[in-house]
Amino acid sequence: MPVDFFKAPCNRANANCQRPNVVCKSTIQTSTFGICDDPPPSSLPAYLDTTSPMKWIASVNNPNLKQVTFKAIDNCVEILRPDGSQESRCDGLLIIGSNLIFVELKDRASSGWLGKGKSQLTITIAKFKQEHDVSQFEKVEAYVCNKQKPLAVTNISTEVQKFKNDTGILLKADRNISI
Repeated sequence: MPVDFFKAPCNRANANCQRPNVVCKSTIQTSTFGICDDPPPSSLPAYLDTTSPMKWIASVNNPNLKQVTFKAIDNCVEILRPDGSQESRCDGLLIIGSNLIFVELKDRASSGWLGKGKSQLTITIAKFKQEHDVSQFEKVEAYVCNKQKPLAVTNISTEVQKFKNDTGILLKADRNISI
């Protein structure tokens, strides 16, 4: 079934979207903001926050005040397996002009988070490429952001190269996203 990642509706409860400084799908133009996701088992999409850094899983640095659109994917965009069950997907997508950044959010100290995040990004990007022409974008990147691992993950060059071979997109494992 065709999926328009840019127009798919988002089901985040209106009460959560109406909280001060919480943005579910929108355009933002501030120098710093965070991307948050409620702890499992949440059925709500990821969202942006501008005032509570302790809740941020990813921190977005936007020193040039570019206009950034955030589109939640998990719990918003349906990606189905052949048997009709819901496929695992990444949490969201940042759109900055003609650039895209796919984002997977993790809040885990245990091992395996990077592999799981890569898998979710790979599935989402494959579906995105089926539905949209990525060549129309100047730059496309993917981030796995882990609140429990705030610094960039080192010694993942093999994983980064495999991801690039599989998707054609650069993977970064860092909770700080600079645009």
